[in-house]
Amino acid sequence: MTVDPETGTEDISVIRVSGHLDFVTARELEHAIVASMRAGNYNIIIDLKDVDYVSGVGWSVFLDKLKDSRENGGDLKLTQMSPRVFEVFKSLEFEWTLNSYQTLEEAASAFPVKKNIHKAAFC
Repeated sequence: MTVDPETGTEDISVIRVSGHLDFVTARELEHAIVASMRAGNYNIIIDLKDVDYVSGVGWSVFLDKLKDSRENGGDLKLTQMSPRVFEVFKSLEFEWTLNSYQTLEEAASAFPVKKNIHKAAFC
């Protein structure tokens, strides 16, 4: 798996994830989120459009990095979850903690001010 920057703007990072988000790949996702934060991007959208499974470790990365993001004035938002992944998201009652959206545009517009988007692919 790799993280490839697609565009270079600064206010929102979009990290695109595909496949299974399990013990191994969750660590790669965590590194991508940390890299974004080190670059000063604390407003992060995780695009789950191509994800068919998220393990407990994957969900814990979201919650841990959500905390880090909010402590630094940002937020972490999930978008485009498949029905299967969304069903698990709802059953774990994460909708009370993590914000989820159907599209990237909806997620981006949910940040307080219009932001630029920095996209990265996580395969």
